[in-house]
Amino acid sequence: MSIPEILQTIINSLPMIGRYTLVTMGIVLIFRTTATTNFAQGLIATVGTFAVTWASLLWTDLPLWVCLLMGIAVSFLLGMFVDVALIRRARHITPSGKQMITMGVMMILVNVTPVIFRDITLWTRPGKSFSTGILSFPLLGHTMNITEMGLLGFGLAAVVLAAVFAALKFTKWGLGVRATAANESVAQMLGVNTRVITAFSWALAGGLAALGGFFTGAGTALNVTLMGNAQVFGFLACVLGGFGSFPAPILGAVIIPLIYNFAGNPNLMGPNAGMWQNLITFVAVLLLILIFPNGLLGKKYIKKV
Repeated sequence: MSIPEILQTIINSLPMIGRYTLVTMGIVLIFRTTATTNFAQGLIATVGTFAVTWASLLWTDLPLWVCLLMGIAVSFLLGMFVDVALIRRARHITPSGKQMITMGVMMILVNVTPVIFRDITLWTRPGKSFSTGILSFPLLGHTMNITEMGLLGFGLAAVVLAAVFAALKFTKWGLGVRATAANESVAQMLGVNTRVITAFSWALAGGLAALGGFFTGAGTALNVTLMGNAQVFGFLACVLGGFGSFPAPILGAVIIPLIYNFAGNPNLMGPNAGMWQNLITFVAVLLLILIFPNGLLGKKYIKKV
């Protein structure tokens, strides 16, 4: 591959990186605060994306960004509902039991979503769709291209994630999240309202995922499998980066799309690269996990007797 092809492949990965980092951040927020891997994360995002589309078709005079905020609100409230109504009542069951609850939520949403939102296709309103034009810009003496939607999605994801990390570090909520993630019982003894922390973490995770779902589904006919790959890669990113911190999974969510797009590049992998793209990606990630079993930024904890 030439240098321009390498640079263009990296540029092509940016929209996917933006979407996957949003989903991954939600997964790690939930895991760190409630010790639960949320298998319904992708479906919660999908419900929000359907809600965006429904609002844009029902109220055709509304700007799309207003419809987007409405969809994010739907996923925000849905995430909060799952924690308050289900996970909180199962605090004392095993982590595997909590995972089964999220799988149950996933199955419910898979069957209910198509019933609630029927015959919906994104961006069918005349004159109201986002532009799908191509932007060209110079980079190291070469001309690179990226879609307007892809650039918008990546830029918005970067801003949102920067805000989340700033909140985690500098706000009272962030201190409560970090305390709950370290030890929920100790955090309660220190006066942290862990119920509020976990509820808001689930809600924020839903909102972040809905934003990722919006850019995943833009311009396509929607279905309940919309965020399937994003959820799988989000879990892989958490394992690859390491569940032990908030930034580590984001690193995994950056690496995986790069591997995926290079694996699908016909100039590097041959004319049938697309056929083997998923396989090569999973094998590469598996090898990295075998080399770094605690994650790329994970720490090995030694228990003392």
